Amino acid sequence: MCPLTRQIFLRFNNNMGSNGPAPAVKQTSLAIIDYEALANGEAAEKAKLVQAAQKEGMFYLNLRGSRTGSVLEDIPAFFQSGNQFFRLPADAEEKTAALREGVERGYHRNKAAEYYEIPRDELQLGKWNLPATLESEKPRITRLLTSLNTAAQKILGELCSEIGIEIPELNDDPTIPSDTALKLLFKPAVHEVGQVVIGRHTDFGLLTFLWYDEVTTQLPVYNDQGGESGEWMEVPVIEGTMLVNVADGLQQASGGRLHSTVHRVVCPPGPKRTKNGLIYLLRPYKS
Repeated sequence: MCPLTRQIFLRFNNNMGSNGPAPAVKQTSLAIIDYEALANGEAAEKAKLVQAAQKEGMFYLNLRGSRTGSVLEDIPAFFQSGNQFFRLPADAEEKTAALREGVERGYHRNKAAEYYEIPRDELQLGKWNLPATLESEKPRITRLLTSLNTAAQKILGELCSEIGIEIPELNDDPTIPSDTALKLLFKPAVHEVGQVVIGRHTDFGLLTFLWYDEVTTQLPVYNDQGGESGEWMEVPVIEGTMLVNVADGLQQASGGRLHSTVHRVVCPPGPKRTKNGLIYLLRPYKS
């Protein structure tokens, strides 16, 4: 069976409580939006995008193609250099110099994870200094950030056009400060299989692009009355795609016509091991 049309199936396990391992759940089937078709202006792909953003609020973006294929090559290479940085001792000069307090950008660490967030505007304007370990990756990072930002702007533009709204971020001006950023994640082997790492939430901003190579994202199951049933559905990984979800700012700007997705993050099955992730966050301009 083609992975793009895989069917829902069930797996069961014991419910260990909200702070322990999560129960195994159904797998959901989300729409797959082909970026090449969308960029080529195909009406059917635009309609599928709008329907997904209005209903589930989350969809897969197929990145195979001439415009975004480099993303699939750049991410694994970026992880290799990123892991070199994250595996430096906690007191290494590169890490201490990159630490940031009170803002998302820069290097952050806690018991559960480490991450390094690169602001789009400062990098593009030549105002952001990368740690020495990542400096050689600057061309790759720039290409990756540019490709994802172009895709995000295309999706944003199509959604705003379809529902008839204008927002300032459509002009895509890097000289206007925002919190738009590329975030590299490193999670050490500290969680048990199925453990809830980040509880139910929606994302701040306009759009979120998420790349993982393991099943870590779950969506709530809703009952007939539209309320959450307490059960969760796994979002399977589909090779060659990233998950994209509508965030709070776009739901608000659309008057609720676009849906900001409730989701959570769990530790995937298998033995304990370090995990990588990549997030692109399209966020509003700062007023």
